[in-house]
Amino acid sequence: MNPTLHKAANGHLALDFNELSDAGWLSIAEELINLRGFKRVGSPVMGMSEQIHQDFQCAEFTLSAGWDNWSGHYLLSDCVAGDVFLQRLFDQVSA
Repeated sequence: MNPTLHKAANGHLALDFNELSDAGWLSIAEELINLRGFKRVGSPVMGMSEQIHQDFQCAEFTLSAGWDNWSGHYLLSDCVAGDVFLQRLFDQVSA
């Protein structure tokens, strides 16, 4: 896995998983739900070269999730608490 972390257009962090397989993404999703207390909310939307997944929501913040041809699977923050979480997750998965 070769994840990248960057500031997105909304001014908050986005964690791109790039070439991570679908099985790897499912593993991360399961960890977020089972070990970190997130729940899935919203409805997925499918497109030709992109998908919007259900969001990951916890008590403090929500992370948007999706997949596209350029980023692979990704998580997107919309607040400072989400930025802190994504920075820590990036540090964990890129170590």
